[in-house]
Amino acid sequence: MVKQKGLGDELSATPMDDWRKLLSDARRRLKLSRRELAQRAQMSAATIKGYELGPSRGTRQYLLAILNALGLEHVERRRILTSAGFADDDRLSPAHYASQSYQPDEAIAETERHPWPAFVTDEFARVVGANRVAQRLWGVDLRYEYTDPVERNLLSVASDPRFADRCLNWEEAVGVIIAVFKAHDWAPAQLEQPGPYFGAVMEHFLKGDPRHVARFLEVWERTPSEWGRKIRWSYPIVWDQPNVGILRFDCLMSLASALDGLAFNDWIPTNSATWRGLELLAEVAE
Repeated sequence: MVKQKGLGDELSATPMDDWRKLLSDARRRLKLSRRELAQRAQMSAATIKGYELGPSRGTRQYLLAILNALGLEHVERRRILTSAGFADDDRLSPAHYASQSYQPDEAIAETERHPWPAFVTDEFARVVGANRVAQRLWGVDLRYEYTDPVERNLLSVASDPRFADRCLNWEEAVGVIIAVFKAHDWAPAQLEQPGPYFGAVMEHFLKGDPRHVARFLEVWERTPSEWGRKIRWSYPIVWDQPNVGILRFDCLMSLASALDGLAFNDWIPTNSATWRGLELLAEVAE
């Protein structure tokens, strides 16, 4: 059986000088004549022919106009542009990412839309802000408590019985936080020679319950330094809430701002008992 090539296969195998064929193939695939494409791109049909058949490479501005008129998705746009010797798509510039990202206040406000515990962290696992459901679950008011950046770090509170004794899969959860530090791209953490911020976090952690400090060292040793995560991933949380019971969440991590290193953490309930538990907490708060 002969395997048919997909678009991704075709693009990955395309020689650097074959962008003209990609351009021509895209037009034909969309069933456009050169004249029709020229009208959409507001240029002459002769210009379209020149880009498809050569020999002139033309300009990036005109090539972008043709790609916009074709409405091609990014993978194909990028291959055509770079194969023709031009810079990548403007839509992937830092300015574009900034326009698509959340500012910290916007991200925190977004968490309030959800009925489950949700909060925002930075690239070092510091809680930038949390919705009322999360604070209710944790039993804190972040307007008045944990106001210092080091205190706000998820690893800092991992030895505090107020939180640690409620997290029944503590080692698994702490392993995730350790991985964030150990696999950081420009400031990987080391216990032997900790950087300023990680050193301050560890100093705070070591002041906590000795039981959790001893467990931490074991988790640190078996946590790999390679991250291997994508921009969307998850980890489980099993939480023992006083007067409510066992609550189970799947914590979904998703990007809020690539430039600022912000991520959404959504503790989404995985069963009806957990949803009911959150309702009970809300009733008590009222």
